[in-house]
Amino acid sequence: MEQSRPVLLVVPSLREAWDDVIAPWFDQVLPETWKRALPSLIVVPTRGQANDLKARLIAKGSSHLGLHFVTPASLGALLARDDATLRAKPEHLRLLLAIAASKMEDRPNEPEALAAKAVARAPAPLLRALDRLETAGWKFEELALPSFAPIVQHFNELLKKCHFVLPGETDRRRLQQAMRGERKFSHVLVIGFDGAHWPQWFLLRTAVELAERATVVLEEPGGNFSDVDLCWIGSWEEVCGEAQRTPKSVQALGDSFFSETEMRGGTEAAKHFDFLVGTNLSEQSEAIAQQCVRYLMDEKCTRLGVIFPSCGALSRLVADSLARLDIPHNDGLGHIVPGIFESVEWQAWLELQRAPRLNSFLRFLNALSNPAVLSPTLSRSAFEKILRESYSEVLLDDLEILREFCAARTDKKFQSAAEALRALPFLPPLGTLAQFLEQTHAALAYLGWKQHALEIASVTRDWPQRFDTEFPRAFFLRWLEETAATFGAARSAAGDHAYARVQLLTVTQTQNQDCSHLIFAGWNESAWPPPTGAEFARAEEIRVFNRNVQQLNKRAARQGSQGEGHTSVRENHSLYLGPSEQRAIALRQFDALLESASEGVTLAASLVQEDAPERLWNPSECFTQLYLTTRREPLTQATLKHLQRATAQFINDPRLLTRESEPPRTDVQQTLIAFNARRDASKPASEYDFALRTNQSYRPMPTLSVSDLERMVSSPAIVWMKRYLGVEAPDDTANPWATTSGKWVHRWLASISETKDGKLFAAFPSSTIIDERVRVSADERRAALQQLCDSLGRVVPDWWNSGWLNARFLARHLGGKIASAKGWTRMATELPIGRDGAVKIADGVELQLRGQIDLVLAQNDSSDFTGRKIWIVDYKTGSTKELKSSDLHDSLVKGTALQLGLYSLATRELGAAEVSASILSLAVKHVGPQLSIVDLAPHTDVFADLAEMQRTGIFGMKGEVRPAFGYSAPYPLATLQIDNDILEDKWALTHPALVLEKEEWEIW
Repeated sequence: MEQSRPVLLVVPSLREAWDDVIAPWFDQVLPETWKRALPSLIVVPTRGQANDLKARLIAKGSSHLGLHFVTPASLGALLARDDATLRAKPEHLRLLLAIAASKMEDRPNEPEALAAKAVARAPAPLLRALDRLETAGWKFEELALPSFAPIVQHFNELLKKCHFVLPGETDRRRLQQAMRGERKFSHVLVIGFDGAHWPQWFLLRTAVELAERATVVLEEPGGNFSDVDLCWIGSWEEVCGEAQRTPKSVQALGDSFFSETEMRGGTEAAKHFDFLVGTNLSEQSEAIAQQCVRYLMDEKCTRLGVIFPSCGALSRLVADSLARLDIPHNDGLGHIVPGIFESVEWQAWLELQRAPRLNSFLRFLNALSNPAVLSPTLSRSAFEKILRESYSEVLLDDLEILREFCAARTDKKFQSAAEALRALPFLPPLGTLAQFLEQTHAALAYLGWKQHALEIASVTRDWPQRFDTEFPRAFFLRWLEETAATFGAARSAAGDHAYARVQLLTVTQTQNQDCSHLIFAGWNESAWPPPTGAEFARAEEIRVFNRNVQQLNKRAARQGSQGEGHTSVRENHSLYLGPSEQRAIALRQFDALLESASEGVTLAASLVQEDAPERLWNPSECFTQLYLTTRREPLTQATLKHLQRATAQFINDPRLLTRESEPPRTDVQQTLIAFNARRDASKPASEYDFALRTNQSYRPMPTLSVSDLERMVSSPAIVWMKRYLGVEAPDDTANPWATTSGKWVHRWLASISETKDGKLFAAFPSSTIIDERVRVSADERRAALQQLCDSLGRVVPDWWNSGWLNARFLARHLGGKIASAKGWTRMATELPIGRDGAVKIADGVELQLRGQIDLVLAQNDSSDFTGRKIWIVDYKTGSTKELKSSDLHDSLVKGTALQLGLYSLATRELGAAEVSASILSLAVKHVGPQLSIVDLAPHTDVFADLAEMQRTGIFGMKGEVRPAFGYSAPYPLATLQIDNDILEDKWALTHPALVLEKEEWEIW
């Protein structure tokens, strides 16, 4: 059949045109569709509009057998089947544009260099602009943005090298081929498109050219039309000839100035507007679900649309709420279902390749389902422990350095870790696309990820072989992350009803559809209209960009063939929708939806932001303006809070409850019991307060470190979870210098004593020897790292040298203080305590502990402590002040003097006749004994209470969970805060000897 000229129909609205225009087209085409050799297409903007047309056909009693409903995306895929032109995917183009920009970063022209850096980091905005310009038939030079011109020029060269073209150029070529080629479709109906769809201009024209009979149905622009909409209709008139315009429906217009209700003396019911404000997304979703129930109870509710700005958490929550209420609906947005490339282990592998550092490797290690692929001899925890220990020694977060450090150790476990790191493939810093892909396939083969390799091979094909330019690893990983995407969309069984009364759609999906009721969900600031702006340029260049876009659109438009007043685009051109045009279109779409609802409209928003609960989240401008129009009052912060309270009451409205309340389950009752027990200040700590049950025979006796005992009086719950449950928060590695510097200082000071075999003490060296031994130990640490970096061609960073020099100075300074001690001739360093069993503190008081005394001074040589006069010294690398015998009880309870108190009492039980103790730090001016055993003797009840805590496993809780000021050990996320006064009362009842005698303000 020869091609006939397309028919253009312009209707007042698509809803009114169903009976007179659209339904007759289906009546004419449907009977013979299945007999024709060529398919018949209905081209609509979105799948939601396709479902709407199908629902109308079903309601009419017609089948759509043989008709193909397509959107622009599926139409493009359909036309690409017979197209030999290689159309590049957006992620390929973004990679080429980023590479082109990276080559321009070192240009002497500062604006060009800054533009190149911006595009290299975020190529998507500029690529969108280039594609829209190409679709509109213009070159980038027309915009007069010289800063970006070199980037675009180099990008075009890379496109030719790879035989790629932009999508806009592909669509124009297809249109030219369609004008000369044979027909591929029998009938084509293009419906629902308007000035918002200029980017699809050439694609839609191609579908019309390939049809034997084509019909284009356009909607007459409303009162807020723009030149973009008029030019859209005029351009179709240039293609199809003069449009056939249908008058307004007689039923819609009526034969009287008054409706039947008004003639009977009544008044027409006005459209009702409601406003819902939830505290957060969860409350907002519940309110929306309840509003759906309320609307569905209305007999006038024929179709309910729940409109979202985009797919996100709110749409998922609303769909779940509707599913729980057993309300059939069409979840047009769905939710993302992750595939193999959205798994935790794949994301961790990408992060590891992007930054081969300790934390990224540990995340990858913990994400692996089978860590044996890395090392069959090392467990996950052992591997992590080795690497963390190695990092604490070198303090350089580099896997290669950590690998070589492990390889230099004699321990077999460290060598196994080094072998595992050496065998794991890593991508090079620079390479061509083919080289990166080769290394990626090698890494995937090593890990046994065959499916990942197959998926990547299927999307890359042969184009990497035509591209031999080297580029950074970060660009490849970004491209790989964008290319390797296997997620899909899914919906619940209750949300899989395409023709249900309740429709969950976006704004664009709902255009040109009939809904008696509408709910606009998530209408907060920046939700609708979406924020505009050409992000790839600076502020002044954005203004130039917008002005130039308007000039281009004026140049693209011309007077049509129908004379004065007829405007159409020039051949091979279309209009560019800049930021201002996109904003106007978004507002027009919102207004059109408001007008389409016949009975009720609800706007919903959240009061606070999910990522910043302390910050109020303003509603969108559409929400604010509509509230002002309908309620005749401004939307203030006080009004928002009032709406939130009203919304909360609405959610709990018993008239809308669709299910009977279930009796509380046993586990919920137990939660209430625990909740009340933790807040009962009249009772000591129980099993709900980080304690074992008092009536159970199971009593483990974990060995505690001295550090644990210090924390037992400040954060007992943390120690209880660590020692009795085996759970603890990961170490805070954000600033490891303080911890590592302390270890270095203690280690270097331990070298000042050279104890001979079989001897407990060594001779007290001179000040010169002490300083020399400290310097030698410190310099050995620096030399070892220098050798390690030299072997890898690295340079020791200046910041590392600075930290090392600081620790070296501190060790030498403390060494000088030790040398100033008079009257002591013997010393011992790092003397272990508790290695041979329980440590006796006093009569009937024993502790299972392990510790290490930094320095012990004696006046005579001996093989034990019997009858000796001993001075115990504890190094502090901070600014800890010297101990005082006054307020000693509170110092012990706070943990300040607890460690020295334990060591002193334990040494006395080993036979020492006289024991003194001191803290040695930068803040200590006088070097000498600060406490004696006589001072500690009256406070043995403190240590007895600690021993009882260890024996019974009853600890309790102290302090705030997450204090606003100061540092606190992290608790599990679900731990609830208890009022501090309650905790103090319970602590006093549980451990009376561990209560402060003076309040904090009395000590200041």
